[in-house]
Amino acid sequence: MVSRFPGSDESKRARRLREAMGFNGRGGQQAFANFLGVDRGRWNNVECGAPLSKDMALRIVRKFPGVTLDWLFLGRPEGLTVEMARMLLGSSKGNDANGDSTISLAF
Repeated sequence: MVSRFPGSDESKRARRLREAMGFNGRGGQQAFANFLGVDRGRWNNVECGAPLSKDMALRIVRKFPGVTLDWLFLGRPEGLTVEMARMLLGSSKGNDANGDSTISLAF
């Protein structure tokens, strides 16, 4: 089945955030969506490439204070807290959530 949304760096970062926050495995998307207060289908669409809405982005930065809108929308890690940068960028394999396989954590 072909996705109705093209893949995007935003969707990679959304999935990376969910996994880095420990919402993995069976039921991970549902639990994360519940935590954010959104429908699982809506969150799944974001991970599949649907645009991240401003509302959902604001929910994320309110629930995870170390995450920035710049990182969510643009992939800019500069504003992330050191701890959050390590969680989101440090343990990526291959292409990281920034869409760049060589990221520097210069703080």
